[in-house]
Amino acid sequence: MPKFKHYNQNQIQLLPPDLSDMIEPDHIARLINQVIDEMDLSFIENTYSLNGQHAYHPKMLFKILVYGYTIGLRSSRKLADRLKEDVAFMWLSGRQAPDFRTIADFRKDKLGDVKKAFTEVLSLCSELGMIRVGKVFIDGTKIRASANGNKMQYRKTLNKRKNRIKEQVDDILAEAEDIDREEEKLYGNNTEHRTGIDINEVQKKLNKMKKRKETLKRNKKKLEAKKSDINSKLLKMRKDRNSYSSTDKDATMMLMKENYIAPGYNVQFASERQVILAYGVYPNRNDQNLLKPMVEQTKENTKKKPKILPADAGYGTKMNYRYLKNQGIAAFIPYNNFNKEMAERNKGIYEPTKDKELAKYKFRQKLRLLSPEGKELMKQRREDIEPTIGDIKRNMNFRTFHLRGQPKCLTEIGLVSIGHNLKKIKTWVKKLSEWGSGNQKGRELGTVLGYRPA
Repeated sequence: MPKFKHYNQNQIQLLPPDLSDMIEPDHIARLINQVIDEMDLSFIENTYSLNGQHAYHPKMLFKILVYGYTIGLRSSRKLADRLKEDVAFMWLSGRQAPDFRTIADFRKDKLGDVKKAFTEVLSLCSELGMIRVGKVFIDGTKIRASANGNKMQYRKTLNKRKNRIKEQVDDILAEAEDIDREEEKLYGNNTEHRTGIDINEVQKKLNKMKKRKETLKRNKKKLEAKKSDINSKLLKMRKDRNSYSSTDKDATMMLMKENYIAPGYNVQFASERQVILAYGVYPNRNDQNLLKPMVEQTKENTKKKPKILPADAGYGTKMNYRYLKNQGIAAFIPYNNFNKEMAERNKGIYEPTKDKELAKYKFRQKLRLLSPEGKELMKQRREDIEPTIGDIKRNMNFRTFHLRGQPKCLTEIGLVSIGHNLKKIKTWVKKLSEWGSGNQKGRELGTVLGYRPA
């Protein structure tokens, strides 16, 4: 008979197990626990009332959400289940098990200023020597909104309805004028001294006209209300959008990376060494107007200005070139049809633009991009910002928003950006420990993660 190790599911332990002993020494949950314990979460704590029952500690709930987003788990129901099944979740929560509504409400109502936590993690990256804010890469990706694609409002359709309503109102006004003229004729004939006129018949006609006018007035009021509703929808859509969703009014119908059309957001990232420096959520379908806000966000978050900014052709506009020049930032951004223009120049059929300012910018970009430095920078861009977005969408499984509305979607992107940067910190701390670096913070976190002896 073969021999096996003793197996007894009902074995009683003398002492309860320490969950920390069941987690790997360099588990990402340990880093999340340490970093959030050192955070100033007053921006969350100040949202709670002094009255009522004691709430779950915001640090505990925040740890659960950050860890969940880091491993690609965002459903509040699934997070609540993991608090009873997963050792890492149980350890982070101190074996407390808030229900899914508590987790969902905390994420929805308490994390409006999650950017403050993001900037604290970013400061930690700077303290560890991970970022310098020299070469900053910017790119965007489309992420689907939590909205029904069948409940979209389109500018073209709304304008058609608006024109149809105008025609209906014009018809009502024309009919009302005809009734007024007919009434004048009847009132002119309505006298007892004229012969051949039936006064009762005239009154019946007048009463009938009065009722019709009241009906027209009601119909006109309804049409004006519909027109007002259309105008409010067009106002929400703004001039730079052609659609929005009824279930998420900030989302726009756009082409997703997977080559299908759906309501979504254009999510922008600025990165250096695959560390996210800034993020943004926009309803714009293209990237042309999003370079400036991302540079400003980077400056605000890091208190530094980028020196060099490589990006793809989606940002290659005269407005962006002018902005970066005024900021003293060296742009390495191909303009639209850059490759086509290079081919036309080689064939001798290129016709230069008549816009002198744009021509200067194009000439400068051509020199920069075709130089060895430019080629190396564009290669670095593909190795920096694109893998960052790939990690978020593929490894962290962030392809669809769970919350609705631009502010709440910003909260979700803030959480996933914190998770991404924490993963980068873990990798960097391991390298610092292998190199024997004297970085004080690196030594502290290396000890927490078991890379250095306690």
